[in-house]
Amino acid sequence: MNIIVALLHHIAAFTLVSTLLAELVLVRQPLTVSSARSLRFIDGIYGMSAMLIIVLGVLRVMYFEKGQDYYLHSHAFMLKMTAFIVVGLLSIYPTVVFLRWGKAIKQNQLPVFPDAQANTIQTILKLELAGIIFILVGAVLMAKGYSM
Repeated sequence: MNIIVALLHHIAAFTLVSTLLAELVLVRQPLTVSSARSLRFIDGIYGMSAMLIIVLGVLRVMYFEKGQDYYLHSHAFMLKMTAFIVVGLLSIYPTVVFLRWGKAIKQNQLPVFPDAQANTIQTILKLELAGIIFILVGAVLMAKGYSM
């Protein structure tokens, strides 16, 4: 079971990174009704993968790996969790913008997406991807025993 939970956790993490990259590619292009639909759909997958990472991560910490005492005293784990939280908080603004497009998309109309807002979302997506680097640094440090 440990292997299955770990595998699903990693698949969810790779899915999250993939969705961020897909969103960045779409946001950099001129917005169409089709790309707006795609952004909303991809952002939904992003949210589901983030939730799956949280649920599976908690299961791994509590039941399938070294135990909560080990992780809660690990600086590398705290780096990883802090970066994950920052990435999650950064993702709120793009998600809210994409959700607000619902009415326009249902009416097959192009959502309002000013250049300044598109640029802000591009910057946020880049910051989220940079935050992933810190998550990976924490994971590598943990894997190499720099946990305490």
